[in-house]
Amino acid sequence: MALLKPHSAPLTLGALSVAGVLALTACGGDGGASEETATPEAPAVEVDEELAALVPADVAEAGSVTIGVEASYPPGEYLDEDGETALGFNVDLVTAALGKLGLEAEWVPTAFDSIVIGVDTGTYDLGSSSFTVTEERMEQVNMISYFSSGTQWFAQTGNPQDVDPDNACGMRIAVQSDTTHDADIEARSEACVEAGEEAITIQKFENQPLATETVVSGVNDASLADMPTAVYALEQTGEGVLELIGEQYDAAPYGVLTHKEDTELAEAVAAAFNAIIEDGTYTEILGEWGVEAGVLETAEVNPEL
Repeated sequence: MALLKPHSAPLTLGALSVAGVLALTACGGDGGASEETATPEAPAVEVDEELAALVPADVAEAGSVTIGVEASYPPGEYLDEDGETALGFNVDLVTAALGKLGLEAEWVPTAFDSIVIGVDTGTYDLGSSSFTVTEERMEQVNMISYFSSGTQWFAQTGNPQDVDPDNACGMRIAVQSDTTHDADIEARSEACVEAGEEAITIQKFENQPLATETVVSGVNDASLADMPTAVYALEQTGEGVLELIGEQYDAAPYGVLTHKEDTELAEAVAAAFNAIIEDGTYTEILGEWGVEAGVLETAEVNPEL
């Protein structure tokens, strides 16, 4: 996801029915997670004293870092049933990397469009919320790459409205606001108008589960999201409800944010990511969450795009 100009959109009745399922792992009637959707257990990580020495003295003394997160984007990051505990493969990856540095992660749920500002103003030490690395963002903050994902469209099974991502003029498309997908669909709609075709009807939502619900209910014809999130939506809505349309495209790395001047912490986090890549913790986490397709060989600070 990427921060863009905010928009608002009305919510449809019943939006919380499937959205609630998508925002949390599915649970059995006894209150425990079901076997099929049980949350993977994060692996234990030992401190690497050599890497821990790279951490800025004030951060090392505190022993923890605050991390701004928009926790409604499963399976990357979302809240557990208690409404407080952050879960997801991004959460596990970042927590493991920080463990190498001897730091604890304090996840602070907040609005997506406030995280970059929060890191820039020092409200958060880090930001991690499926942020796509972009040139625009790297002008504001440092970004440490650690995963890769493209954009994936999905619709009701059978694609009853015959949605074509490359020719969606006149279609009704749901999207999470303030993301790269928001910009994507806006650009496609503008291209439709310029070609003399009907504009795309775009409905924007605060989070992706709400957008997904409108596709399930038939209010909108399709949606687009990061590949792991689209696949997760299919799994959580059940067999025969949704299907992917076409292939993912525009794959780009996710990045953890640090203040632009805090290069020392950024380099330490990058080194920690490379350490969990080398010792296998990284691939273990991706495998547990079923997102191995997003593997990166090396983590970098402000990578070239």
